Amino acid sequence: MENFAFKLSKMDRKFIKHFDTLCATEAAFGLTTKPHKIPIVASSTFQFENIEQGIEIFQHQPGSHVYTRYGNPTIEAVAQKIADLEVFGSSQNGFGLLCSSGMAAIHTVTQTLLKHGDTIFTQGNLYGGTTEQFNRIFSKHEISTRIVEFSDLNLLHDTIQKTGGNKIIYIETPANPTLQCIDIEALANVAHQNNALLIVDNTFATPCLQQPLLLGADVVVHSTTKYLHGHGTSTGGAIICKNEHLFKQFWETQKLVGSNSNAFDAWLVNLGMKTLALRMNKHCENAMTLATKLAGLQGINKIHYPGLANDSNHPIASKQMKAFGAMLSFEVGQSAEDAIRFANKLKLCKIAPSLGETDSMILHPVTMSHLKVPRETRLKYGITDALIRLSVGIEHADDIFSDIEQAIN
Repeated sequence: MENFAFKLSKMDRKFIKHFDTLCATEAAFGLTTKPHKIPIVASSTFQFENIEQGIEIFQHQPGSHVYTRYGNPTIEAVAQKIADLEVFGSSQNGFGLLCSSGMAAIHTVTQTLLKHGDTIFTQGNLYGGTTEQFNRIFSKHEISTRIVEFSDLNLLHDTIQKTGGNKIIYIETPANPTLQCIDIEALANVAHQNNALLIVDNTFATPCLQQPLLLGADVVVHSTTKYLHGHGTSTGGAIICKNEHLFKQFWETQKLVGSNSNAFDAWLVNLGMKTLALRMNKHCENAMTLATKLAGLQGINKIHYPGLANDSNHPIASKQMKAFGAMLSFEVGQSAEDAIRFANKLKLCKIAPSLGETDSMILHPVTMSHLKVPRETRLKYGITDALIRLSVGIEHADDIFSDIEQAIN
C-alpha cells in the first residue's frame, strides 16, 4: 500500500462556466494520511495525465492501472495477501490473481495451460461442478479428462508417459465430499518427471492448514467464497503460483476473458481473512470433536474425516496438513430417502449449497453438488446415495452434535 494514493489534481473552478458541467465532473479527492484499511477502489477506469503516459502504461502490462479488468489496487492487494499466505514461512515469492468465482479460477488456469488434444488427469471424487466443467466445457475443445488412481504412482507415471500433448494433474485434497487425501509432494514429483503441471484446489484446507506450493505443486486455486472469506457475503476465486511467467500467462487470459473479481468482493475477502487463523482453529477443533462422537453414534454407517486415526486418509493428511480441516461427511441409513429425511429434521445445521462459513451447513451431494455426475462414477468413488456432507461451523460443538443426534433419532 505504500505506493498507492489517489493523486487527483483539483480542477480549476474558473474553467467551469456552467452548473451542469460541475455536476458531471468528479469531486476533487485526496488522502492526507494513509487509511488504516485498504480502500475499495470502485472505479472501472484509471485516468492518464496525458497520451504519452497512456502509451507507456499500455505497453508495459501488467503493471500500472488502466482498467479494472486489467488490474485494480484493491483486488491486487488481496490477491497478493493470499499468495503471501500460500508461501508463508519460505523464501519463495507468490503471485496471485482474484477471479469472479472458484469456477472462473479453474477455467482460467485450464484454458491457459491446455489446447486441443491435451489431457487433464484427475480424480473421480472432485467437486461436481469441476467435473462438469471438465466434461462439458473443455471436452468441446477435445481436451480429454482421464480419471486415474493416484494411489498407484508407478501406474500413473506410465499412463502419463504414454499420453501426448500438454498435460496437467488436477486434484482436490481433501476431496469434496469424501475427504480423500492425496500425497501432494509425491504427485508433484511424478508430474514434473513427465513435463506435467500439478494444480491443487486448496479450498478445504486453506493455507492455514496446507501449503501445496511449498510441497511442489505448480498452481493453487481457491474458492474464496468459502473459508478465506468465511462469512457468506462474497463470491470469488483465486489463482496462486510461484512462477512469474506463468502468472503473466494467467493474467493475460483473465484480462481477455474478463474472469476478474471486483473491488467490493475483494475487500470483503480481505475483511474475512483477518480472522481466518482464529476461525480455522475453532472449525478444526469442532470437526474433530464431532467426528469422534459421530463415529460411535448409532445410525451413522460410515464417516469420512482424515483426523480420525482409523481413517484411510489419516497418514497422508498427517504428513502434509497442520490440522485436519472442518469438512466431514457421513452416511445416514441406506438410501437417498434416509439422508433426505435426516437433513429435513435438522434445526441448527442449515441446508445450503456451500461451505466454510461460521455456521454449520449440510448438503446432500447426490441431489445437489454432484447431481450431474454419472451415478456409476459417484458410487465407484464413495459418493453414495446416503452420504451427507457437513461443513462444521464455529458454534459450540455440543449444540451441533445434539442437532445431528436428534435428527437421527
